[in-house]
Amino acid sequence: MVSELPADFDPETYLKLNPDVAEAGVDPAEHYLEYGVKEGRYYLIDPAHDFRHYLSRFSTDEPSDQAAVDIFEGMWSTRFKEIESGGTFDAMIDARVTWLLEQLGDVAGFNILELGPLEGGHTVSLEAAGARVLAIEANMGAFLRCLVIKNYFNLEAKFLYGDFTKFNVEEQRFDLVFACGVLYHMKNPVEMLEKFAACSDRLFIWTHYFEPDLSKWSPLLSNELDRGKWKLDNVINRLSNGVTVRMVHQSYLESLGWDGFCGGTEDYSYWIFKEDLLALLESLGYRSIKIAFDNVQHQNGPSLALLAERTS
Repeated sequence: MVSELPADFDPETYLKLNPDVAEAGVDPAEHYLEYGVKEGRYYLIDPAHDFRHYLSRFSTDEPSDQAAVDIFEGMWSTRFKEIESGGTFDAMIDARVTWLLEQLGDVAGFNILELGPLEGGHTVSLEAAGARVLAIEANMGAFLRCLVIKNYFNLEAKFLYGDFTKFNVEEQRFDLVFACGVLYHMKNPVEMLEKFAACSDRLFIWTHYFEPDLSKWSPLLSNELDRGKWKLDNVINRLSNGVTVRMVHQSYLESLGWDGFCGGTEDYSYWIFKEDLLALLESLGYRSIKIAFDNVQHQNGPSLALLAERTS
């Protein structure tokens, strides 16, 4: 028998992972030392093991759409009228999408590539307008929530799980690349823009950008600025198509601890200066750039929406 417990042994976790031991009412430490070691019992929660264990559960509830939504209780960002998610983001009545559709006119039959659909709220609106949507989501929880929404709304949209920066766009063309709330999550936003500019003559982007005059920012962000969420003294320059693009490092800080976190694939990202973003898009051939919702005092940082189009 092993005489010493592992330094990271936690009695409550051991009982949670071994319900037969809990049911027997024996001391978890004594059981592990005498039997658990030889039987290879878990005493730490391995995320992969815990996830698979969770997926093996059966429901005894009445079948309903709400039951599927409740699998992700406390994780939803999006609010839906018909089902109770607990989210607060009205993606399905988003003025930014309304503005975009007004600028484009009839999008029936449009082939749209949506980057980072979050939970599919915008996908619902785009498909309702007549578009065909391919949406790519890298966050596992968000991807699974998209499937719940796809099922509920009977969407024809295709959702892919993975990092859209690694999506092969060669020999593919889209009528529109829709990137709402993703550019400012990128560790290399310049590379992202270069990549997707190659597959479409239209880009829709809503993003935060970096405004160097901090006096223009929302007062709500003063604490975040003081805590160093943005590395103000370390501006990165990236040359692309003859344009020097300035970027500032942004950290997610405690946001990483939320189960519903849907930021980037890293614990940081880079925010582009507004004028450099516009100059880069122009250098990529987008001569028509329409801007809306430009709000330097947005509660989460300066932001704007734009529709960039190549014109003949």
